[in-house]
Amino acid sequence: MADLTAKKINKLIEEFRQTGKEPEKLVVGYKTYARLMTEDKFAEKVVPSLENSKERLYKKLKIKLVTEKHYFEIK
Repeated sequence: MADLTAKKINKLIEEFRQTGKEPEKLVVGYKTYARLMTEDKFAEKVVPSLENSKERLYKKLKIKLVTEKHYFEIK
């Protein structure tokens, strides 16, 4: 997932929705997340959750960080 961009994430989310499922969260490796946060298009859409100040949301989807370096999954 070294070449993951905000544009690709949006496309993957849309493909996930086309399967008939609604995504609940994005599971992201910590290095992938750090690299994505350097991209303005992604960073502008990441906001803190109103329910829990430690959680972050991307387009209303929870972001869960995992200890794997380069990882991305939509659940």
